[in-house]
Formats: sequence, C-alpha cells, structure tokens
Amino acid sequence: MPDKIRVLFAIGSMGGGGSERQLLGILRYLDRSTFSPLLYLIYRNGEFIEDIPKDVPVFAFWERHSKPGLNYPGRIFRMQCRDLAEVIQEQEANLLYARTFSMALIAHGGVRNTGVPWVGVEAADPKLGLEENTDRFVRFKHWMLGRAYRSASRVLTVSEGVRRSMLDYYDLPPEQVTTIYNFMDLDRIDRLAAEGTPRLDDDRFHIVCAGRLHPQKGYRYLLEAIEELVHRRGLKRLLLHLIGQGPQESELKKLTAESGLERHVVFEGFLQNPYTFYKACQLFCLPSLYEGMPNTLLEAMACRIPVLAADCPSGPREILRDDEHGLLVPPADSKALADAIWNATENYEDWQARVEPARQYIEDEFSPKVGIKRLQDLLLEVRG
Repeated sequence: MPDKIRVLFAIGSMGGGGSERQLLGILRYLDRSTFSPLLYLIYRNGEFIEDIPKDVPVFAFWERHSKPGLNYPGRIFRMQCRDLAEVIQEQEANLLYARTFSMALIAHGGVRNTGVPWVGVEAADPKLGLEENTDRFVRFKHWMLGRAYRSASRVLTVSEGVRRSMLDYYDLPPEQVTTIYNFMDLDRIDRLAAEGTPRLDDDRFHIVCAGRLHPQKGYRYLLEAIEELVHRRGLKRLLLHLIGQGPQESELKKLTAESGLERHVVFEGFLQNPYTFYKACQLFCLPSLYEGMPNTLLEAMACRIPVLAADCPSGPREILRDDEHGLLVPPADSKALADAIWNATENYEDWQARVEPARQYIEDEFSPKVGIKRLQDLLLEVRG
C-alpha cells in the first residue's frame, strides 16, 4: 500500500470566520486512506479550536517560539517562514495548503528550501480586500503577494468572480488558478438546526445576518434600511438579529442607538450554532460590499430560509444564479435593501417558493461529497 500523502494545512488561527469553518470541514472529511492531514497555526486559539479532529496533529508558531526581545521590521515574519519550513521537514510533509493571503506570504518564504509543492487559497476579491487597507504598504503587499502566488503550484479560488480578479490583479497564468467552491457539511447543519428553537416573538418579522462585524459586511446600509422601514414606512414589527463579533461592533451599536432602533436590532454575539436562528427567522440578509463565496449565504439556503443578498463582487450572483434562489440588490444601497425587505413582508409566499429549489441546489453543488472530491483530485494532481 503506497504511503499516505502528508498534507500540512496552514492558517492563522481557528477563529469563527468562513475560512476557518471551511478548513475545519476539510479536516473532517479528507480521505484518511489516501491523506494524512496536519495543521499549522500562528495562534492556537479561536472559536473552532476545540472542534479540530483528534487525529490531526497541531503545530502553533507562538507555542514553539517566544517573542524576540528586539523586534525589528520583518523579524517575526522571517521567524514564521523558518518555523513553517522546520515543521514541513520535521513532519515530512509532502504538500502545503495555505489559506488566507497572510499565510500565502509565509508559505512562499517557508517552502523555498524544502522542495515541497504548495497550494494557495484566496477566499475574497484580492483587490478589494487588499486596498481597503489604506496604509502606505499596499503597493508593496501587492507586489509581495503577486510573487507568492506565482510561486505556488496551484492557486485555488472559492468562486469564478474571485478567480477572474486573481488573474487580473496578480497577472497569473489562467492554468494556475482553479475554482473549487466551498462545501457545506449538510448533515452537521441539519443536526444543529434541529437542536432547538430560539424564543422569538411571533408578532415580529425576524431578519437574521451572520458574519464579522466589519465594514466589508455592509451592516451600516442595512441599519439605514431598517431605520427607513421602521420610522418612515411604519413597519414596526421588524426585528434584526446580528450574529457575530468584530471591530465595527461599537460603531454599529452607537448607530443603532442614534437611529432609535434599540427595539428593532439585537446584537446576538458569536454563536457556535447559528442555524437555529436561520430556521426560526423569516429572512436571511447578506448586505456585503464584497465577498468571495459567502458560507453564511450557503448555510442559510441549506436551512430553507428565504435569502436577500447584495450583488457584490463576488459570490452571491453565482450562488443565487441571478435571482433564481433569492433576491439580489445593488451593494451599498440602503433604499434597495429597504424595498426588498418590504417586498418580503408583503409577498412572503413568493419568497418561500424559492426555498426548496435552493436547498436542492446546495445538495447538488455544495455537498461534502462533491467538494472534497474536487479538492482531493487537485491535491493528487499537484502532488504528482
């Protein structure tokens, strides 16, 4: 029997985001008869840290090293590159899978002297994701990431929209970049969704959003839409549930108070199991300014809740197939969001009619069986 392929998966931490959730699914479903997975982290922390499969060895940079007394520019980065190379060699890894652009930089520096092929994964529009950061190092980061991705054996993107952006922004050869959609652990989602129902007021129309509380997610425009509907159109029964944490939390809470929406917006914090909310609410909303392939939108469709999404770059249009499985509105447009939510309250049966076809679409295109086979085939191809 041939030796198993030892794949070292690398990510910053196991925080509660979509990339971390997707990697957790890969670690669970990867075929152990062919592959032996290992996990490299910068920080051994995050909401999903306890969910890592027990058979996956974990190596964390800050457990293997202490902070240097003299931290001149670039020193920690070089330490991380060397440490990653050491783990690759010590564990005799055959292949490196680096998720997020920060890990792509470390991978590029770490594999150079190991001879190990590596796969980089980009989960969001690279131009928008990088250039929302207005610091003076944006051009340098763009140059560094271009070098890193060009050195990869293959670059994976989570949507065709992200793939097109990667080809254009980093001038990569088309044959180097492959799209593999995120997959949904449908059995797990169904099991967790059935665990209970949150106590929600039956007289309210409940809208749910889930994700980092970050400007990228466009929550400011959704709050403006709720203000329009509640205070100007008299739709007093609206109640918005925001699931998640993030750097914009204080700003959004302040905006909620200033808009007189305390009785219409609830900050639920991070929930390990958001699916009970998806099942109990009437509408899921994704008002993002940009995405890659939003897991929360896929999960909501799996939970059979009507969905509303901003037609942002990229992902929602691919998922919803224009308006076949939900409604798309222009990004950063609070009036369009308000009009769509109003329509949902007035014509809810029409919205519900999309729910079952949407669930079937998720089963056909985003199941673990489909997604993990695509990934494993690519890993085998890269390994050679």
